[in-house]
Amino acid sequence: MTSVMTTEILIRSIPLENNLLISFYDGSRKIAGDRWQIIVTARINIAVDQVQFTRTDINKLSEITKKIGDNVVFEKQLIRNFIDETQKEVMVKSLYESFLHNTMSYISHRQFAEKFVLKTYADTLEKCKWVKN
Repeated sequence: MTSVMTTEILIRSIPLENNLLISFYDGSRKIAGDRWQIIVTARINIAVDQVQFTRTDINKLSEITKKIGDNVVFEKQLIRNFIDETQKEVMVKSLYESFLHNTMSYISHRQFAEKFVLKTYADTLEKCKWVKN
């Protein structure tokens, strides 16, 4: 069995107004001849103990970190298939710029980290229920 290894190349990292850092990676790979699968990944690492919780009892923090760990990662992949090699760089730039344009106010909101951590925690609790049953 052969596995294809994808290497990511950092495109850019941008500090956000909420003190998080978003990084963009190009993980594109050649699929056939001059055709590419374009993969742009946006990633934000969030240290749970650095989150300013406004709606959660701080005593719950240890329970949260026990379930989801000390760090959570927001990640979004934008994928386009069968792109001509001559259009690869244009498509990578287009996906990157489109993501920024459409999500900057969301990911840079001051409560983004808190809401994402709490959603990850809730999702983890829900998965635990399904595993037990």
